[in-house]
Amino acid sequence: MSVIEGVCGHCGSQDLIEDEETGEIICAGCGLVVSRINLVGSRYVEEDTTTRPAKKMSPIERRKMDRLMAIDKRLRTDAGDPYVLRVALNEIKRVVQTLYLPESVEEYAESIYRRAQKKGLVLRGTITGFAAASVYAACRAQGVPRTLRNVSEASSDSLKDIARMYRVLLSELNISVELDSPLNHITSIAGDVGLSHSVERLAVEILLEAMSVGHHTGKNPKGLAASALYIASKELKERRSQKELSDAAGISALTLRKREKGILENIELGKLVEDLGQ
Repeated sequence: MSVIEGVCGHCGSQDLIEDEETGEIICAGCGLVVSRINLVGSRYVEEDTTTRPAKKMSPIERRKMDRLMAIDKRLRTDAGDPYVLRVALNEIKRVVQTLYLPESVEEYAESIYRRAQKKGLVLRGTITGFAAASVYAACRAQGVPRTLRNVSEASSDSLKDIARMYRVLLSELNISVELDSPLNHITSIAGDVGLSHSVERLAVEILLEAMSVGHHTGKNPKGLAASALYIASKELKERRSQKELSDAAGISALTLRKREKGILENIELGKLVEDLGQ
């Protein structure tokens, strides 16, 4: 997979991944398939001619792989086996602890996975993949700011596979999820760079003012949060560099500057600071 440029129309994230096998463009922020590319014509031929042949497995490796596949199939199909559920719940707990998520997310993720297993959805993926997808779905449903990439880094399954299983959960279980908001990222970014609560408070007011005129639509929530904090830190004399804040938010310094300019064009900063001081 490769990183490409673009913006997710669902959550505004610019963190897009191309799955070169399927031609899908996947948002690492929310898991949405943004678009699909037709792998035809010269591009297909070029990729086909540079593809290396798969390494041939030895008889021992093949037997081991067949055994693991058989075990995985048994685990995923036998919904009545308590061992199957225990494996999944342990994986959910591990991912939750790795990402420092609240207990409420773990409980909701367990509920989602139980429903998925009862409905036979786990046959369409892996136990660990659906466990990770359940954690991400629980985060989205409860408004906890974690991206699909965050979850995939805590799982043994790939971002592409977890995104696919997440979409299965949404479509088959009718899970309602919240759109990511820049406000969700203020505290974590401010904490990473050591900004005070006063700066956080002003940054929230800046975002609320910008969002009231729709300036947040189609923009990376983390980029907006980092830019609001950058503006607030300068205003309250707690300066942090663009690099510090962009690194904390996982965006480029160029994106931060663009978002800063856009925010300042849509708010009355002086009035906000004055009102906050009263």
